[in-house]
Amino acid sequence: MANILLFANNASSTLASSITNSALTASLSPGGGALFPSPTTGQYFKLTFTDAATQTLREIVHVTNVTGDVITMVRGQEGTTALNWSAGDFAVNQLTAGTMQ
Repeated sequence: MANILLFANNASSTLASSITNSALTASLSPGGGALFPSPTTGQYFKLTFTDAATQTLREIVHVTNVTGDVITMVRGQEGTTALNWSAGDFAVNQLTAGTMQ
């Protein structure tokens, strides 16, 4: 697992298309990838998915690569569960409890 944590100030986007709970990549809205850090080997950043409909469902992932607007991720981090996500759901690089620990 990557071990250097990267950050960006106020980086947020939405999903360009839906993903299943087993997907390891996701497409962000056009231009969204440029807003986030660009991890290289041994680096990652945390991303929180939140559903746009109710804003009550969340999943934290570790993003290990960004190519254009496509992210590669490790799902269900910090005790969250990998869920299905819809186009338009939020993808935000924000502070998490695991980061602070």
